[in-house]
Amino acid sequence: MKKIAIMSALLLSAQHASANNILDEYFNTPENGGELLYQPHYGYGKTSKGSDFNLCDSYATKRVPGDKITAITTYSGSEQLKGIKIEYLYADDETVGNTSGNGYRKVFGNTEYIQGYRFYKKRDGNISRIKLNLKDTANNDTRDIVFGGGNGWYKSVERSVNVSERSVIGFAGTAGSSTIWSIYPCTAKRLDLEEIDVTIHWDRISEKVNEKKNFFGESLMKNNSSLDQYGSTEVWYSYGLKESDSWTETLGLSVTAGVTLTQGYKVGVPSTVENSGSISFNFSETFSASTTIGGTSEQSTQKTLKQSIGTNVPAYGVMLARIQVDFSSVSVPYTSTVKNPHNGDIFKFTGVIEGSDYTNAKYDWDEIGYYANNTYHIFTSFAWVADDYGLSNYTIVADPVITP
Repeated sequence: MKKIAIMSALLLSAQHASANNILDEYFNTPENGGELLYQPHYGYGKTSKGSDFNLCDSYATKRVPGDKITAITTYSGSEQLKGIKIEYLYADDETVGNTSGNGYRKVFGNTEYIQGYRFYKKRDGNISRIKLNLKDTANNDTRDIVFGGGNGWYKSVERSVNVSERSVIGFAGTAGSSTIWSIYPCTAKRLDLEEIDVTIHWDRISEKVNEKKNFFGESLMKNNSSLDQYGSTEVWYSYGLKESDSWTETLGLSVTAGVTLTQGYKVGVPSTVENSGSISFNFSETFSASTTIGGTSEQSTQKTLKQSIGTNVPAYGVMLARIQVDFSSVSVPYTSTVKNPHNGDIFKFTGVIEGSDYTNAKYDWDEIGYYANNTYHIFTSFAWVADDYGLSNYTIVADPVITP
């Protein structure tokens, strides 16, 4: 067993984002409160031919931070691109046109994004080539990749993504069964989430140590005779240890978003709180914090047990069975600070680590009154029993004076 320990807060001077829902901001279009842009005004080709296609939809609907294009494959026909396939890290693959046979596939690096493009068309207006400019955000290296390089072309247009935190995340346009007739980009702000700090809110920690919790029998024991009699009843009570970690503010992220914090800050809660000296609750060595935003981590040996307790009930006595346990608990609120490295946005996620422990069960009986003339006479100290046990014929009488 070990006490939980908390790492100290870091002083942060980065920009703070005010988003209430991160996924809406990064994956929705502007009409839905986001910044993912379809850009048909940058389209090229013959828009009057073919049917609309949208190779951006899978990215926009999957909504997973860290998602990106991992590979693009094009399929060429006679002087034209006849099909396109886009693969994503998390979103489902997108295809348009004729993607049968062998294609030309180019794989993107882990930190490579599309920051520029050049579309080529034939005299008939169909798209024959695409050149993409890739930038590696880890080292700023760039490279060009060309699809349909063997196809001829008549005219072209070239553009760059002028906002450094945005990249092309897919394409849309018009296409026939074996011809890409027109094409335009979709762009969005890149989103990765990296945890940079965990702050424990010491002023809001709630702790209880070795409080007494009482659990009472299912029924009262009464003796309506002038002789002592033996009786028993059953008592249900809680026993054991329960530890949990849950997120209380996730800014719209759920466990399905798959955002796992890997920098080690959250992993260290509660295992690094042991030097604080402020918390006496003991967490088990094997308890681990929840590192997936929106997820819950729980470890429990806590059970509800049933115990049969017997005693001699004195003549005309009324007895109440009781199991008393020591109860300890702690609630440790924290804030996890996460940064988007692509634009410096800072997000604050909150959660709470909780523990409760029931130990040292002791069995006892309380004489709470007497029974005579078909009436319960309940001592004042136990007046609550009348309501809790649904007594109908009862009176409340003074507590007996006990002389040592």
